[in-house]
Amino acid sequence: METCSWGDVLGVTSVSGPAEDDGADGSTPSNDTRLTWSDAERAVWARLYDDPLFEIRLAVPAEPGDASSVSPRVLDLLLSRIRKIPDEPAVQELVPPGECQDHLREAVADALRNTEFTAALPFLAARKSHDLVARCLTAVHVRVRERDGGTVVVSAAERDLLWRVFEKCLGSAPLGLGDRTRAAAWSTAQHMARPVVRRHRGRLLTRATPALGDILLYQARGKPLRTFLAERVREIPGPVALLGHSLGGVACFESLVAHDLPNVRLLVTVGSQVPYLYGLDALATHRLGAPLPDHFRARWVNVVDQEDLLAFTAKDHFEGRVTDVEVDTREPFPRAHGSYWTTPQVYEAVRAAVEEC
Repeated sequence: METCSWGDVLGVTSVSGPAEDDGADGSTPSNDTRLTWSDAERAVWARLYDDPLFEIRLAVPAEPGDASSVSPRVLDLLLSRIRKIPDEPAVQELVPPGECQDHLREAVADALRNTEFTAALPFLAARKSHDLVARCLTAVHVRVRERDGGTVVVSAAERDLLWRVFEKCLGSAPLGLGDRTRAAAWSTAQHMARPVVRRHRGRLLTRATPALGDILLYQARGKPLRTFLAERVREIPGPVALLGHSLGGVACFESLVAHDLPNVRLLVTVGSQVPYLYGLDALATHRLGAPLPDHFRARWVNVVDQEDLLAFTAKDHFEGRVTDVEVDTREPFPRAHGSYWTTPQVYEAVRAAVEEC
């Protein structure tokens, strides 16, 4: 596999989103107003990523009763289990090879330094609300792993496995407070879920004007990049599959429009803004309404998560020339845009596309 790194020059844009779901009159279609289970779960995790104490904060005042009478032994047991989580074999097995195990210790230490968290522990210990504690610790752990701005992205599957293992280490949880609190959390967080976010997506994109800088930068330097990419492709013997994420997909698409590259058999765009820019007649190489050139013979597969506001489906603009493959990263926006590479469905789609070429 060959890479073509140009991000240091052009950066990555955040100007796009999935297909608009508003009705012609601006109303939301009736079949898009129901909040589904996955929508609610996605919304809750969006809140937990931003505020790991979100569910706990809802639970403590929502449940009547005084937790001051909790046995010191019960509280000490919960605290002991929290402190031991980083050393539990089942937890250590979840640390990816080559990654620092200290992240687990940092996450636990960060949580225990939070006075609001520790103040809630007697209440949570009295009710054995280990699921709430586990999700809180998981959200803190995700923040610790990703806070340095590196390339680490925790997938939804990894996240869920982590909090389930945390929960078991804490002693599991009975049905009751955790479930009721999570239901309340879903209800509170639903304003972040798909129906509402999609309804207001146009305004969200309008407010994202700083991200247009990357597009303008690409438009100014795009021709040398497309020439460079074409030259790299011609140097590769045999059939070629081009794979581009976000603005990289735009560059790959426009390179195929601007250059005759017969050895390119497959184009895969992931989280792409090609349809958005095409609809604005803002592509440098391909005008709105024009057919794709005859030398554009590559099969085109466009991978999109409908919750990613920085990705568009392409079939309506390029009917018969592109196959949209919808995946579910199980992440809220904006994490969804960077979570394609932790989503098995994406790799399955790429593999299937390569095998069909």
